[in-house]
Amino acid sequence: MRTHLALSSSFLLSLLTCVVGCGVDPGDGLATSAEAISQVDPTAGSGSYVTDEILRVLDARAGVRWGKTWNVTADNRLAPGWLVQTPPAAHWGHPYASLAQPRSCTGGDGCEPDFQLLRCEVDADCGEGGRCTALAASVKRPGDAPVPMCAGHSEVLVDEIYEAMIAGREVVDVTSLLPPDGRFIPAVRNAITYLGHQGRPMTVRLLFGAFPVQGVVNSRKVLQQLTRDLSASAPIEVFVGNFRSRNLPPSWNHSKMVVADGRSALVGGHNMWTQHYLDKDPVHDLSMRVEGSAAADAHRFANELWTWTCSHRSLLTWTTWSVWSNRWKAGAIDSGCKASVTPPPTTPAGNATVISVGRLGWVDPADAGNDADLAMLALLRAARHTIALSQQDFGPPMVPVLGLALGRWPNELFDELGAALARGVDVYIVLSNVGSVAGGLTAVEAPYANGWSLEQVLRTIRKRLIDHPTPGVPTGAALDELLCRHLHLAPFRFGPDDAFTDGVPFPNHTKLIMVDDRAAYIGSQNAYTAGLSEYGYIVDDAAAVGEVRRTYWQNVWSWSSRLAVSGTGAARCVLAP
Repeated sequence: MRTHLALSSSFLLSLLTCVVGCGVDPGDGLATSAEAISQVDPTAGSGSYVTDEILRVLDARAGVRWGKTWNVTADNRLAPGWLVQTPPAAHWGHPYASLAQPRSCTGGDGCEPDFQLLRCEVDADCGEGGRCTALAASVKRPGDAPVPMCAGHSEVLVDEIYEAMIAGREVVDVTSLLPPDGRFIPAVRNAITYLGHQGRPMTVRLLFGAFPVQGVVNSRKVLQQLTRDLSASAPIEVFVGNFRSRNLPPSWNHSKMVVADGRSALVGGHNMWTQHYLDKDPVHDLSMRVEGSAAADAHRFANELWTWTCSHRSLLTWTTWSVWSNRWKAGAIDSGCKASVTPPPTTPAGNATVISVGRLGWVDPADAGNDADLAMLALLRAARHTIALSQQDFGPPMVPVLGLALGRWPNELFDELGAALARGVDVYIVLSNVGSVAGGLTAVEAPYANGWSLEQVLRTIRKRLIDHPTPGVPTGAALDELLCRHLHLAPFRFGPDDAFTDGVPFPNHTKLIMVDDRAAYIGSQNAYTAGLSEYGYIVDDAAAVGEVRRTYWQNVWSWSSRLAVSGTGAARCVLAP
């Protein structure tokens, strides 16, 4: 449970400084609108019908946010291993008990103090099921050797984030829901220290959300923590900020990205939470790595969030923990805020088409910057054969016991699914399980379902299609027949087990929409309505999306479908009389 941090004397001094006038470094700005045309081509694409449909929708908004919350580029590379899933793909089909667990320690001989993992030389040092792994994230300066430690099943995620950061030479952007904890702290800190040892001027920005009570972020303390090992002579600036743009309806940052120099980016659903991802009862999740101009798009989106943050700091926002920012420079921390960065010019990395899509949430209350919403609906609209979704939930958060919805269902999504079914598309959906919790934590600390059973989800979709008829969608018994045959709905499974060994249902945090084995969205945006700031990529490349199907979707569906409640192959459709 994350708690409110106490005010320190150093914070009060910083607050007074901010009241007089928070320092804002606007940066050089990124080329947008007319200037951006020299760097990106708004007509670029693979010629795929999927890209065509998405651009048809987004082009109408080109004068509003093009180059900031959406763009399309066709010079990207998806290198081997570009799909990052945890637990790793090798675990599909195996029982939970076979997951390697870390050997943690709190001190003494043989303990790596920052990671709190036991050092080792061979697997036998780690006990039954342990893995002796040289963690790249343990390296603090170029040339040093990584330290072998008794790592768990998903320490690869720690290294992915670390390596994505140290790829930077001029600019690194990191955004996430909350700051790193546990073993992610030394990984991010070591990456910053490593960048500081490179001896070249650099800017590193880390921006987080700030939801009430559990999600408050003391940017000064986080910055102190992450710059602990930086030399005062290191020629880099490090910024940590957070924002909550409003309370009702609630909105804050939910995007998750690590971007380096506009050349490479790690984007998806992963948070930097140790207990949720690295230890017992892990949540499943999916992110992706890309090289090329799509990475520069991520910097542009981060600039939008930072511009809002830097321009909305005040006494009120500091005292309510809603908008904060601090800067480390030359060994000192002040109230600096960098609204904009400019990465170096990009060079073509490959030929994969990637559509970058973000939503600003209530950072942009006029709804001018929520292009991701439209892009994902257009993605569904383009489907000709199949739609596959792996999601946490469709329903809004539910009031326990009372069963009341705290928000609305994604009716626009249901309308598109209904239209797809009417034109002969098969729809496959995997959702998290009711009561699913990660990391052995409580349902308050780590919930990964909003409370709706699969039957409730299916009946809600059915009711929407009845109340708001879609051309081609039948009525009555014919509608039930359509849903029972062509809407395939199942609870998340990753192997033969139906729950963790402690009886807790399996959690799913993936945000995947895949169409026709042709295009796929991977990012931070859930299918349920949330209204937050989000970011993701739509990859329109048959070879790459074929890999998504082979290494992720075929696995999750083969193990989840045995408990499907509808669709051909289900033991019994819950809508059947």
